[in-house]
Amino acid sequence: MKDLTMTDTILLGLIGDNIAASQSPRLHRLAGLQNGRRVRYDSLIPAVEGLDFDALFARCAAGGYRGINVTYPYKEVVAGRLRIDDPLVKAIGACNTVLFDPEGSRGFNTDYSGFVAAYRRVRGERAPGAVLMIGAGGVGRAVAFGLIALGATEIRLADRDAAKADGLADALRRA
Repeated sequence: MKDLTMTDTILLGLIGDNIAASQSPRLHRLAGLQNGRRVRYDSLIPAVEGLDFDALFARCAAGGYRGINVTYPYKEVVAGRLRIDDPLVKAIGACNTVLFDPEGSRGFNTDYSGFVAAYRRVRGERAPGAVLMIGAGGVGRAVAFGLIALGATEIRLADRDAAKADGLADALRRA
């Protein structure tokens, strides 16, 4: 493997609450090394950084980050600040991956694709049937759209925030 220099460093991060124990920094550094690149992957907790989400996101966008992952509770919030090219991700209304390009910030949702791939790996082409899904936040939104794609016959939504469950139900009906 070639010698790594600072010019090979990719700056990445994870924005979220309660992420102190996340293994994402280690995973991304190892993936970088496997591809001959040095990765700096920062855990970015708004309260620890002394910034609200918007200010921390803006700092990342302007501060040399190539991209960030976004987790609870910001996946839905960040979606409104991004260019989202995929109509499905627009419909989901939540992003967990952001790439910073010269043209602006672009959003993606790997929760959806990861859920669908994992489901198919275990259950093949068998449809899920009727499903009770608890949680209508960012991941819940992605999983619900995944269930539709997999052929669920019925999805019952439950969330502590009834308005979130109702909003997701409306988004699913429009899809």
